[in-house]
Amino acid sequence: MLPAASALTPDVLACLALWAEQFPGGALLFTVGMFILLLSVLVFVHELGHYLAARSVRIKVLAFSIGFGRALLRWRDRHGTEWKVGWLPLGGYVQMLGQEDLQPSVASAQPGHYMSKTVAQRAWVVLAGPLANLLLGVVVLWGAFLLGEQKLRAEVGAVLPDMPAAGLLQPGDVIEQLNGVPVADWDALLEGISANPRLPLALTLQRGTDVVMVTVTPQVQTHTDIFGDTHQVGRIGIAPSGAVLVVPRGPVAALARAVERTYELTTLTLKSVWKLLIGAMGAENLTGPLGIANITGQAAHGGFYALLILAALISINLCVVNLFPLPILDGGHLVLLTLERLRGRPLGMVAQEWAFRVGLVCLVGLALLSTFNDVKRFGWLGGGSPAAAAQGSSASTP
Repeated sequence: MLPAASALTPDVLACLALWAEQFPGGALLFTVGMFILLLSVLVFVHELGHYLAARSVRIKVLAFSIGFGRALLRWRDRHGTEWKVGWLPLGGYVQMLGQEDLQPSVASAQPGHYMSKTVAQRAWVVLAGPLANLLLGVVVLWGAFLLGEQKLRAEVGAVLPDMPAAGLLQPGDVIEQLNGVPVADWDALLEGISANPRLPLALTLQRGTDVVMVTVTPQVQTHTDIFGDTHQVGRIGIAPSGAVLVVPRGPVAALARAVERTYELTTLTLKSVWKLLIGAMGAENLTGPLGIANITGQAAHGGFYALLILAALISINLCVVNLFPLPILDGGHLVLLTLERLRGRPLGMVAQEWAFRVGLVCLVGLALLSTFNDVKRFGWLGGGSPAAAAQGSSASTP
């Protein structure tokens, strides 16, 4: 039998979060600290992808920096690369020999020069950063699932009045079967109920020490998903208790599940981006650094597993976002390299400079818009509340 949440003990990270709250400003410092740590790891892995790819095609790397501004730490390795940790931990970069030279005629024969490499080799270096984030997502999820994948138990926490379940189900009921099919978790229960509006469903319940069978017919409701799409679904009016199941997995099964979940999250991210581009999702759904920092703090309160899942999600998002065709991002560099391949020569210096300026303006605009959204969610402009901003994702109610 799979253990429920009551059988789990809080991990060290969750205990540390609670301990930090005992001091004035401790919760804020803990949240900021976790955000900086998470961001630094994700940026390091991204830049490490660029660095290793550059080394693989013998491009000389001049500098590898995590953070910007004055260096708090710096050292030089035997290959001549200067490694730095800047005081402003909001990004990082890898500087390669000749990479910033926009002169289209430059194809230096100098050993290790960026422009001396083929388009394919340079494209590999550019693509390696996002790929490193995608691989990190798989590895982090693999580690999380080796600890045991956590899922909501199919246990009733509340029964809504004037709904089909009223008078039939009670808080504390554990739904074990639906039409004779075992119910693995809350998501499976939700899927089974949603897909069968107006059809009688036979539920087998564990109520205390008794096994109870009830028949309930879901009513039809219109549900709007996170993409703004509407669906006609079945609902019986129950909410989860919040109890968690831990699904143990061996190394191979955990890896397979990590790959599957990475694919799901990547698809979800791509669909979200597409919906934003066509206007099906409002720009108010964008989340900026403040919102991500807040979510990181909330995840850390949930423990190490929750933080790992969030880290994987953000890493996968970084992979997708960095492939946007904006010249200042990796995707934009790939577009320029594609044009170079088609034309037989790079774009002119002026054209590249303007492309990077437009990309920078777009990126700054997105950052400002997402930060504005965060500020509204926190209620600093009267458009939201701190409670709403701090609220994590909640399970759907069938």
